[in-house]
Order: sequence, then C-alpha cells, then structure tokens
Amino acid sequence: MKQTTLIFGLILIINQSLKSQDYVPFPTENVNWNVFYAGTCEDAPPVNTLLRYTIHGDTTINEIHYLKLCLETGDTINPKIRTIGGLRESDKKIYYRGQTTLGSDNDEEYLLYDFTKQIGDTIKHASYRNFYSVILDIDSVEIGDSYRKRYQVDNHWFYQNPDYIIEGIGSVKNGLLGHISDITTCGTHYWEHICFRENGIVKYLNPSFDDCFPSNLLSGVTPIYYEKDFEIYPNPFHNEIQIENKLNHQDLTFKLIDINGKTLIEKNINNNKITLDLNINSGLYNALIVDKNGMILMTKKVIKE
Repeated sequence: MKQTTLIFGLILIINQSLKSQDYVPFPTENVNWNVFYAGTCEDAPPVNTLLRYTIHGDTTINEIHYLKLCLETGDTINPKIRTIGGLRESDKKIYYRGQTTLGSDNDEEYLLYDFTKQIGDTIKHASYRNFYSVILDIDSVEIGDSYRKRYQVDNHWFYQNPDYIIEGIGSVKNGLLGHISDITTCGTHYWEHICFRENGIVKYLNPSFDDCFPSNLLSGVTPIYYEKDFEIYPNPFHNEIQIENKLNHQDLTFKLIDINGKTLIEKNINNNKITLDLNINSGLYNALIVDKNGMILMTKKVIKE
C-alpha cells in the first residue's frame, strides 16, 4: 500500500511539474536548424549534404503573415539566403507552407507541430496527405538553463521512429521538416536532425553527432578564410601542430575533427601562438578555427603521419 501511494505521489508531482512549466514558443529570429541529408536517385553513392535552415524576415502568403524559412549556403558569417517557405505560430500550433526536405513544393499549409496535444492524441499534419503523428509520451528535457516539454511521437514510417519533438525547437530526430517530407521510391534518401542553435549558441545537439558542422559535411560550408590571420603547420605533422593567431583574435576555439565528423581535440586559442601535442592515429583530419558564436573562420585539411 505504501509503495502504491509513493508511485501515485511521484506521478502526481511529475504531472504537476509538466503543467506548471512555461510554454516555450517557436523562435522568430537568429536561429538555425542543421539537418544531415544523404540522397540520390541514381546508382551512384548518395551525396551527403548539410541543410542549414534559418528564419530570415517575414512575408505574406494568401494574406496570411509568415516568418520566412530559408536555407543557407556558403560561409557561415555572410551566407547566401534562399527562401523556401513560411512558418507561423497560433495557439501553440506551428504551421508551415513551402518546400519540404527534398525540395518539393506544397501549396497546402501543413500543421507542422501541435503543442496542445496530450498522450494518445493524433496530430494530422495535412488534410489530404497521410502525414500524422501519435503522441506516445510527454516528459521534460533540460535546454540551456530551463526545462521544456518533449513529446515522443510515432510517425509510422519515417527514418527516425519514434521521433522526439521539443517545444521551441521541433523534431530532434527527423529534422525540422522531415516528418512532412515524402520518401521517394528512387535511389537512396535519408535525413536526420543534427543541431539547433539560437543566437549563435547550441541549444540542442543530436547525440549521434559531435558537432553542428560535422567534417564529413563541410563540402557544403565555405568558411570565412583569413589566410593572413591564421596559420597551421607543419602539414603533414608528426606529434605536434602549431597554430598562429597573427592578429590576436580573442574567444576562438581550435577543433580537430576526423573524417566521420567526430571532434577529437577542442582547445581555446586566445594566444598569438600555441603548440598542441596531438596523440592521435595517422590519417586525414579537418582542422577548424571557430569564433565564440560557432562561426567557422578557417578550415584546413591536415595529415598526421
């Protein structure tokens, strides 16, 4: 009897905690969702791509106000911006109209997320498409210095199932638009959420990845490269590598990432010159220098002999 009472009390405390949490609305600016995508409709190996979603201004579609959802390409400080659709929030429901993960245009407005639902409820994302999610569980997850509601959902046939949806972020498995994107019958297609950043700060990183910008996806990222400001040598190197910060930039980080996207070394480089002893296996690596906001200032392939 005491054990039953204790369990009931714990459940009551958890439910009250969930109910008392402040709702976190969807972001409206200075935000990024990075998504890994690999796909091809040919016999050739799939091409790995880093999809970099952001919100950039607003627009009006059919006399309805939306925030412009865009894709970034090129460098991470002054990227090229291409609008792909519109996002809007109303009564804790997030609506989307525009292109999906594979670039297909959809005229219908989708119910992208619904944060009013309870366990057992169904979210029907589209009126004429078979996109729907069933709420399996609701708990809390720490994001930054606060807790947000997290919804475990069954979306039936997508790659990451069950998926997890977090207030103010969206899907942290299939990616922002993954669960409303058709999986084509040709070739190979796969996608997965990498990270969510707000105001340049990583708020959520998928545990499957070690960095928002995995080295195996950097072909889609052209860094701001200041050759006169930084130097990394020797290359190839044996045990030590030297980094010169010629103009003494502050709040920088050096990262050494392997070909699978795993960060092996991460060091602050606030001095003009630093020598690192790298106890790693021989091979090819990506050396990155990033600023305090995570913007890539320099990337260079280096070889450990």
